[in-house]
Amino acid sequence: MLKYSTYQSIYNHEISGGDRNGGKLKEQLHAFQAMFTRRLMVKLLLIVIIMTAGCTGMVRVFAGSPQDEVQMEQIVVSQGDTLWQIARDHKPKDMDTRAYIQIIKKTNHLKSSGIQAGDVLSLPIY
Repeated sequence: MLKYSTYQSIYNHEISGGDRNGGKLKEQLHAFQAMFTRRLMVKLLLIVIIMTAGCTGMVRVFAGSPQDEVQMEQIVVSQGDTLWQIARDHKPKDMDTRAYIQIIKKTNHLKSSGIQAGDVLSLPIY
């Protein structure tokens, strides 16, 4: 079996074995190691806290809440229906019809206001 397993154990043995001030040096060495370890642990703890706070903030920014979700109603376009008529019939009373048409177009990925009979439109319910 090995007498010395690490460099540190050899170093400690030489200090305590041959020098009459070896005990004092050994105590100073242990104090230095303890101070270094405490500083290192504090730094690591601060890093972990900062990273956790940062990640939590990022998750909160990108996470949606149930209140943000808008209920949708799907309707089938009938013969002769226009986007203006549909918007006027389904929009909230205090909303401008043109604004609701823009919301319908954005929700359904429509590039123009042209719709055909049989199309299925998703209408947000406010």
